[in-house]
Amino acid sequence: MRAVHAREYNARSPGGIEVWKYTFPLHGSDSLDDVLIRTGKWNGRFECAHGRNIEVLRWDTAHALVVAAANAVYIVDPENPDVFSGMAAPVAITGVTFDEKGQHMFVADSLRVYAFSSDRLFQWISEPLEGYDAHLLDCGRRILAVELKPLVELAPNGDEPPPSVIRLRTEDGTILRSRFRRGVRHWTRPAAA
Repeated sequence: MRAVHAREYNARSPGGIEVWKYTFPLHGSDSLDDVLIRTGKWNGRFECAHGRNIEVLRWDTAHALVVAAANAVYIVDPENPDVFSGMAAPVAITGVTFDEKGQHMFVADSLRVYAFSSDRLFQWISEPLEGYDAHLLDCGRRILAVELKPLVELAPNGDEPPPSVIRLRTEDGTILRSRFRRGVRHWTRPAAA
């Protein structure tokens, strides 16, 4: 790497992980980010287009390091980095989160949610979400909350509708839909004798 032509920064995260990011100008107006991750026993190098989301997280339950770079997620065992798992998404990764016990990891791209178990294996993929630009909000009580931009056209005045929140079951990714619509009450009358 030639740092002469690169902008760089270093971020030291809790747990002793160092992340070095170098940005190299390419022939066009775009540039490439080269990310070097250092732990006590392992150095990893990842590349992605400039300005893309890069997250480095420690997954203690899985004894792994999670790297989300652009549209791919890598789950790496720093003790044995040749053994890794992960996935490539068709669009950019928008977030990574864990359940409250750290037994499962959830990854969102703009259109779907993916789940991995603490043995670092893929578990499920959600059906297409009811919107786009998915962002993981919260995970608890076996429910994953995801914020989405609705799949509707802009209003005549140009306003974009507010984002909506959907819920997924953490066991299998099923989208939970309410049996009753909001604001509708159902009344029953006792039968006449």
